Amino acid sequence: MLGAGLLVAISPAAAAAGSWLLLGIVIAFIAALCGAFSTSDQSRRFIGIGGGYLYSRHQLGVLPGRMAGSTALVGRIVAGAAIAGTFGVYVVPQHPVMAAIVVSLIAAAADALGVRPSRGVTLAVLLITLVGLALFVAVAFAIAPPEALPLPADVEGTDNPGGLLAAAGLMFFGFLGFEQVTSSSEAEYSVRQLHVAIPVMMVGTLVATVAVAGAALHQLGGPRLALSPAPLMDALAAADAQSIQPLIAGVAGIATLFGLLTAIGSIRRTLGAMAEFSDVPPALAIVGSRGVSAPAAVLSGAAVAVAAALLNPPQAVGVATCLLLFYYAFTNAAARLLMDRERTWPRRAACFGLGFSVLIGMNMSVKYLVVVVLVMVVGCVAGAITSRYARK
Repeated sequence: MLGAGLLVAISPAAAAAGSWLLLGIVIAFIAALCGAFSTSDQSRRFIGIGGGYLYSRHQLGVLPGRMAGSTALVGRIVAGAAIAGTFGVYVVPQHPVMAAIVVSLIAAAADALGVRPSRGVTLAVLLITLVGLALFVAVAFAIAPPEALPLPADVEGTDNPGGLLAAAGLMFFGFLGFEQVTSSSEAEYSVRQLHVAIPVMMVGTLVATVAVAGAALHQLGGPRLALSPAPLMDALAAADAQSIQPLIAGVAGIATLFGLLTAIGSIRRTLGAMAEFSDVPPALAIVGSRGVSAPAAVLSGAAVAVAAALLNPPQAVGVATCLLLFYYAFTNAAARLLMDRERTWPRRAACFGLGFSVLIGMNMSVKYLVVVVLVMVVGCVAGAITSRYARK
């Protein structure tokens, strides 16, 4: 949640709306918060691995379940590619694509071997990331930006309220990852814990995202930010603070490596849940001696590597976000059907989440929407074929 969304997504968001991206972050936060509430309630109702795919299948039916599953699966694969690509542009800028492919395969191998970060490692990564981001924000705001050059009014990155929802969609990427808490099958949280943890987690991410985006805008301005492949590095260069660029690159590397390992695990679990219902080959649900399906982990990493080779990080962010917005639309639609006794958050949160997800998703690039439709169609057809052969 403090990785690729902060390090890369602010550039295409600035291209869409200029400084209006700051308001777009708030809109993305509201949509993500509603999704977190919905998945939290449903994970208590439907215990087990599967997330929104499982909820949608139970509550809405087989076809919507396949649509949700296919958008979740492909969306998470492309999100993994965005994270891997972000590692490449910040840590190995001379060969970003090759670095993204290699780090995807390493993360897949680690996941297949059952590597799981301990709580201490997780807290250490969080602390290092927050300190690095705080240092960047302090430096960017402490030093006066270079004088802005006059630019045409129609150049990308100029303030454009018409691009607000598109920017919100891209910044939604920065809030993804909340299901590690709200739909976790490895740790159970009480209602009281969730009522504290979810708002703190989401508001903390909101504050960090607004601070980093505001600092980058302060130094670069909308048009220059829109063109930047590595916004934090370019903002430091503009502030004449190249001396701390290696430190920020290190922080970015740690954050993205941790995020990529988490993403591979999320893809593997989605494959496992879909395999249990035969929407993908059932063999992918078989768990080995290390507690994971090694074939699913390897397949997940290979898919992320292929996506990272085909898409640069901003493109991957756009495709992944659009897919996952529609996935959360299904998830919120399913959450609306829970009985009052089955929920701990208001039903209107699911209603707002459904509306925001569809509204933001429909305002994203047409090419991303085409990908969503294709993924849903192919996913439904493939699921029907796989299920039929599995029954035989």
